[in-house]
Amino acid sequence: MTSARPRERGIALLLVIWVFMILGVLALDFAQYMRDDAMAAVNLAEETRGYYLALAGMNRSLFDAQQAFEHANPGSGAAAPRPVEDQDAEPEGPVPPDGQWHEGTFADGGYAVRVVDEGGRISLNKADPALLTRIVTYIVEGGNPTASLDRRASEQVATVVDSIIDWRDPDHLPGLHGAESDFYMKRQPPYRAKDSWFDSPEELLRVRGITPDIYYGGEGVPGLRDVVSVFNREPTINPLTAPATVLQVLLGLDATAVAELIADRDTEGPGFLPRIQAQLTAVDPHLASLITPEKHEAQIIYIEARGDTHASRNQSRVACVADVGSQASEGVRILRWFDRAPWAAPLPGSGEGGTGEKV
Repeated sequence: MTSARPRERGIALLLVIWVFMILGVLALDFAQYMRDDAMAAVNLAEETRGYYLALAGMNRSLFDAQQAFEHANPGSGAAAPRPVEDQDAEPEGPVPPDGQWHEGTFADGGYAVRVVDEGGRISLNKADPALLTRIVTYIVEGGNPTASLDRRASEQVATVVDSIIDWRDPDHLPGLHGAESDFYMKRQPPYRAKDSWFDSPEELLRVRGITPDIYYGGEGVPGLRDVVSVFNREPTINPLTAPATVLQVLLGLDATAVAELIADRDTEGPGFLPRIQAQLTAVDPHLASLITPEKHEAQIIYIEARGDTHASRNQSRVACVADVGSQASEGVRILRWFDRAPWAAPLPGSGEGGTGEKV
């Protein structure tokens, strides 16, 4: 009987140890849960703050763009500008439509905005085959205009160009390297050729021959989404507001050379027009017809804004395409809206492509 008691004490000690171990695990798990919950609440608060900072930057840029357009076109029918004393203006000046990021402040927070003039991009629905061939060739060459295309690359360029033409023209006759509905109906899932104008640049991903690398571009090389626009209804572009990617493709420059060209444009102003026209003519006389003859304010713009918070993962983004010269009484008409946009990372399986706005 005396020998059983030590064994009972040992069993009781083991049970107590196991109970404390279980309680310790539960306590650690509960503490981790509470920490994650608190972190999620902080992240949500920062993300929400960043979202509304981005909205503030976007609305400020929309207002400035509308005022600039109305000042340049007093008879356009847009809303009348408000007096300066009623604008409650921030210290920062208006964001120019140069496609570059510009920072501002609002309510003790920071935001960054970039504005792109859609009239500075090449019209996807009006570009002729020669211009499309030049654009696609530059992208396929990887931004190296001195490189020569082999037979396979030449066929790839011809397939993309002819397929774009077939997608937007109303007939059902495929070009030499193009495609119509009989080709697309064999895909999974099947679909038909549109045989009408593009309504969004994303439609290009449905066109034969256009890969994610051609559409999104790569490092140092713009993609089709950076160069073309469905909102430019004119066959010309405004070189004073054209994104750097457009001039890079047209002139066959690298990223460094086009950055220097944009810097010169910022200092020269309207005097940049004859210079860029001469450069385009030297490259290809056909390109000189792309240039608008005079300076004008941007009417249809793409605005992307992000609210900068302390953590980079909480930098909310919003984007839109807006007509700031609308005849409507409110003066600004939103054509497209991206509430949590854009995703700027490379697409899965697409290599290193994808560095710009997803429009």
